[in-house]
Amino acid sequence: MKNTKFYNCAKFFLFSILSMFTYTLSFAQDSLVTKTTNVTTRTEEWQTNPLYWVIGGVILIIIIAIIASRGRRKDD
Repeated sequence: MKNTKFYNCAKFFLFSILSMFTYTLSFAQDSLVTKTTNVTTRTEEWQTNPLYWVIGGVILIIIIAIIASRGRRKDD
C-alpha cells in the first residue's frame, strides 16, 4: 500500500514538473521584438527529415515497453 502511494506521489510530482517546463517553453516562443534579416540560406526543417521520425518512434516504443513491463509482478 505504501509503495503504491509513493509511486502515485512521484508520478504526480514528475507530471507537475514536466507541465511547468512545457508551460515555460511555450511562453519562451512569444517575442515582442521583431527582428528582420535579409540573409537567404536554404535549410531543411527538422520535421521533414525522416531520420528524426524513426529515432523518435524507436524511443517512444522503448518508453512504452519499459512502462508496460513495470506493471508485471514476479511471484517468488
